[in-house]
Amino acid sequence: MPDPILTGINDTADIHAIARFIYHAFTSAHDQAITWIEGAGHQNFRILRDQGKPVACLVRIPMGQYFGGRSVSLLGIAAVAVPPESRGNGYAKRMMQLAMQEAAADGFGLSGLYASTQTLYRQIGFEQAAHRFRIEIGMSWITERLRAGAVEPLSETDIPGIHACYAAMARVHDGFLDRGDYIWKRIRNLRGTEFSPFGVRNPAGGLDGYFYLSQQRRPDSGRHNLELSDLVFTTPEAARRLLGLLADFGSMAEDLGFYGGPTHPALLLLPQQRHRMSVKDTHLNRILDLKSAIAARGFNPTTRGEVHFDVSDPLIPANNGKFIITVENGKATATPGGSGAIQLTINALASIYCGFVTPTQAAILGWAHGTPKDLLAANIFCESTPWLTDMY
Repeated sequence: MPDPILTGINDTADIHAIARFIYHAFTSAHDQAITWIEGAGHQNFRILRDQGKPVACLVRIPMGQYFGGRSVSLLGIAAVAVPPESRGNGYAKRMMQLAMQEAAADGFGLSGLYASTQTLYRQIGFEQAAHRFRIEIGMSWITERLRAGAVEPLSETDIPGIHACYAAMARVHDGFLDRGDYIWKRIRNLRGTEFSPFGVRNPAGGLDGYFYLSQQRRPDSGRHNLELSDLVFTTPEAARRLLGLLADFGSMAEDLGFYGGPTHPALLLLPQQRHRMSVKDTHLNRILDLKSAIAARGFNPTTRGEVHFDVSDPLIPANNGKFIITVENGKATATPGGSGAIQLTINALASIYCGFVTPTQAAILGWAHGTPKDLLAANIFCESTPWLTDMY
């Protein structure tokens, strides 16, 4: 009996099959799923077929992710779904194996996803790599009253400036996505909710900060909450001006909500630690092409030296074996060979690569093995706590 194969969408029947799979996995209505499939692009879907029959699906989201100030090519994976009648047959695992091999062949350095179950994705080589929290602030705790600098509503003509402002902030925060069209669409409209952009301009006419805002009426009081799909700034003045604008909603608004990490700079500007943070999601990463992922990432320009890894990757042979990571002038290369002083799985390397854990911390978890001296010398990846604002 032939093994299941991974294909694209062939016809309308495939589209409706995907919509049904998504309904049973995520309770999305059929019509909503069809609209989402159209928006995500037929070319980005993959279907696992067993003897020709669709048995699972996923969507590919091409983009990048910033580490060390540089964007590394990333293939996001979402909408992994298996219909009820096909569950328990290992289809999700086989589909992900084939999808990772395809993505590596396509030249992506990394893959990323939010896991409904870590067990499955860890079997494929993924590991926890970045934070994403739900942050809520009572409006009374936003006391900024800076009014210097004009704030204005933004329009379609401002999109290039918005993207440039975001990239400037993203480059200095490890883990931020280098967004593609799929993510930007969700910033503007998420599940039918429109978000309105407001920005702060600099004297040259560019944007030093902006946010996308929606207002949601509370059923209990007639007042409302504020929700941000994006909060970006590149100067302290722009940050304080945006916070001052949000504070102006306080006469009717009760809470402000947005997403980010434990070191979100907006939180550091609050006069008191009066915010609520809850764990929403942890982003998982997988290294698809070890050599290109190392070469694409940025490193501390003052760091020089080499690290010897012995990597276990049973799925992608090119990543399997001994490598010398040489770091100099803010860049690094991975060359086959070396002593293999630190033994680790591709999962552990993903978490270390993203700066989520250090090699020494990985050793405490049993993810890596080496002498204390070698583990400490391999601590070349940590720049800042990796976190994201975006869900996909």
